[in-house]
Amino acid sequence: MKELFKNKKFVILWLAQAASGLGSTFATFTLAWLVYEMTGSKVAMGSVWVSFMLPNIIIQLFAGPFLDRWDRKKVMIFSEWSRAATFLILFIFLSLNLVQAWQLFIVSIAIGIAQPIFYPASMAYVADILPKEKLIKGNSLLEGTGQVMMLLGPTLGGLLISFFGIEAVLLILIISLGASGALLMKNPSSKKRRIEKKESWYFQFKEGLQFYRVYPVLLGVGLMMMLINFSSGAAQPMFLPYITDELGGTAFQYGLFTSAFSFGMLAGTLLTGTLKEPKNRKRVMLGALFLNGVLFLGLAWTPFYWLALVISFGQGLFAIIFNINNTTLYQRRVPEHLRGRVFSVRILLAQAGIPFGAALGGLFAQIFSIPILFTVLGCLIALTTIVCWFIPIFQKLNDQDVVNLETNEGAEKI
Repeated sequence: MKELFKNKKFVILWLAQAASGLGSTFATFTLAWLVYEMTGSKVAMGSVWVSFMLPNIIIQLFAGPFLDRWDRKKVMIFSEWSRAATFLILFIFLSLNLVQAWQLFIVSIAIGIAQPIFYPASMAYVADILPKEKLIKGNSLLEGTGQVMMLLGPTLGGLLISFFGIEAVLLILIISLGASGALLMKNPSSKKRRIEKKESWYFQFKEGLQFYRVYPVLLGVGLMMMLINFSSGAAQPMFLPYITDELGGTAFQYGLFTSAFSFGMLAGTLLTGTLKEPKNRKRVMLGALFLNGVLFLGLAWTPFYWLALVISFGQGLFAIIFNINNTTLYQRRVPEHLRGRVFSVRILLAQAGIPFGAALGGLFAQIFSIPILFTVLGCLIALTTIVCWFIPIFQKLNDQDVVNLETNEGAEKI
């Protein structure tokens, strides 16, 4: 690890990514707080998530194949400074008491366009500045720092709002994103890459889609995740009104609740890293999702804030256990030359349900209530995993094969 800190270019990237992580966490927190404070509407909370997620999904889906053709350093700087400029305009309008609710949706769309290109470019840039033997340690440090920012950000944001107001959070996130871009200016541009053949996005996406016909269990997992993420998309915008209205909490308690989920993810990462790879991946993946659904039922009806914290921690724990095993599933089964294309389809499948969930969840909570919404979502997740357990195709989650697309003759043993 000491060698990493002797690498000036990596240290700059590490600091820039830490600042970006804090700024991104503050951005999500600030927009949610402002929208609910100005409107008090659960429908508006869901709608602002839709306005963020739709451009986010589209940019991730279409930009991926082209990031290799652009200067990654410039891509990262553009992402940071465009977000900083957007929030600076919001800060000025807020200081002049000119902010209206519709403007927050414009901000959300702008952030949804700029944010998703930073991390793919950052992860690719690491390979430009570190030798291969140091990539694992470098990625571990960057990922660990990101988790720390996710832990600290919401709690710190809630604390700042409670004592200094929303303007303080906005100012810090503007400085964080601006400083991140300024730091990256000190690093060299990414290495020039020679592209033998420029294939269209459509061609690459179509080739990735064809893989799911050869290995349909991945399509099954993707469709299952679409439904699960529909539930997550419906729930996440409602966490702020859930804490403040249902449990009578403060901004600080909302931040702590969000951090509890991140802390659960960190604990799940450590747990998964210390245990051996499961022999029965089907049991682990579907079991983790089922327990997540059960915890939603507990979240729906608990009158105690401290218990909601524990449940949030548990949801983060089981969510990351599923995600790690799902990622491993793809890495084991997708040939290296197709991973980028298959992952583009995976993004579409996994995230397509989120904006629809956010839109319908806010409307449902407005008409009925948040506890009833969480009850429905918990039952939906639990029932989905039970149904998937009895579908024969999901038994292939335990296969240890890599599909051989070149010969198209089944699978090749690892």
